[in-house]
Amino acid sequence: MNVKKKLLTALLVSAITLSSVALPTGVAADELEDVINQQEQVIKDQQDKIDALKDQKASTETQISALEAQIAEVQAQADELMKKQAELQSEVDDLNQQIADLTARIEKRNEALKEQARNVQLNSKDTSIVSAILNAKSFSDAISRVQSVNTMVKANSEMMQQQEEDKQAVEDKQVETQAKLDEITEAQSALEVKAGDLNDKQLDLNILKADLESQQATEEGKKQEAEQKKADAEAEKAAQEEAARLAEERRQAEEAAAAQAAAEAAAQAQEEANNSSASTGSSNNGGSNNNSSNNGNSNNNTGNNNGGGTTVDPTPSIPSGSVNASAIIATAERYLGVPYLWGGTTPSGFDCSGLVQYVYAQNGISLPRVTTSQEYAGTVIPVSQAKAGDLYFFGSRGSTHHVAIATGGGNYIHAPQTGDVVKYSTVSWYTPSFAVRLN
Repeated sequence: MNVKKKLLTALLVSAITLSSVALPTGVAADELEDVINQQEQVIKDQQDKIDALKDQKASTETQISALEAQIAEVQAQADELMKKQAELQSEVDDLNQQIADLTARIEKRNEALKEQARNVQLNSKDTSIVSAILNAKSFSDAISRVQSVNTMVKANSEMMQQQEEDKQAVEDKQVETQAKLDEITEAQSALEVKAGDLNDKQLDLNILKADLESQQATEEGKKQEAEQKKADAEAEKAAQEEAARLAEERRQAEEAAAAQAAAEAAAQAQEEANNSSASTGSSNNGGSNNNSSNNGNSNNNTGNNNGGGTTVDPTPSIPSGSVNASAIIATAERYLGVPYLWGGTTPSGFDCSGLVQYVYAQNGISLPRVTTSQEYAGTVIPVSQAKAGDLYFFGSRGSTHHVAIATGGGNYIHAPQTGDVVKYSTVSWYTPSFAVRLN
């Protein structure tokens, strides 16, 4: 009856222990994967928008450059026009001087004509040809008088003609000057209109460029936000995978411990049952002679020593095989660069305990699968005493979460975490909690 109670108790302890192992809580892995995929699509869409805005901005800058070239051309035309205006101003100054000179000559001729008219009136002279002939004293005097009259009339006629020509020249110069001034004014007006249009277009394009830059900055911000969300989701996913790995190792350790406790309880119960049977047999032989009694007791004692269940050795078990440190390190180095894979036990991907189990198995040494079991595979030693071929463990004994292969000099080879690879590290970078020597 006691045996059944002990077995039942052991089984209950095992069930309670296993049921206490819980998986990490949080957002489901498939939901995180959806978030990562969504953010990757957002990043792609934002990049497409950014590229389109960059193309528009480049086109706008090209148009601005073309307008700047046109503005430069208009400015060159304006400079040329100013040069012509300066030349025309010089011509205007010369023309004004010519007009002044012509005006002075006209005034001078007017004075001469007036003076001639006054002389005729004062001398009561008749300047007609008939009067000249009638008043002549002789034929030769008549001819002389006629020639004088003709000369005077011709001079007055030429003077009047020159007067008219000079007036026309002044008028022509004035028209010419006004035409040139009008031409310059019209050209200036046209350039001002053209420059105004170009400046307006340039202003519009500059505003468009600034708007495109603002939109690009906004889209860049959205892209960065999506990248951050993706990174956060990936980090949370990696943390969940690591937590799941640790939880699985704890579960396996608890399962092993529970199985060991059940085995120990069963062995203890069997041993007590055997002892009880031996005691009953000794009591039944109590009426025999002393020799028989002694022989029965001797036999019973021998049966107690050799029969019944096996007592569990509480000391750590030493794995089968002998540790060859150089061979262990050489084997481990062959897998440097292999990617970390949670639950991985082959060269296609290792987790920390999977790497240790695989490397030692290649050298004829059988080790348990998980860290919490591997830490009992030898003798615990301080980290400072670890040598090549020993194992480094991280975490409290009985609940370690990481294991590495010591290579000597404070260095070790291990499979670190998701996203990493099998590689060398040092105790100064990531310090172990204790070490275990396998032989």
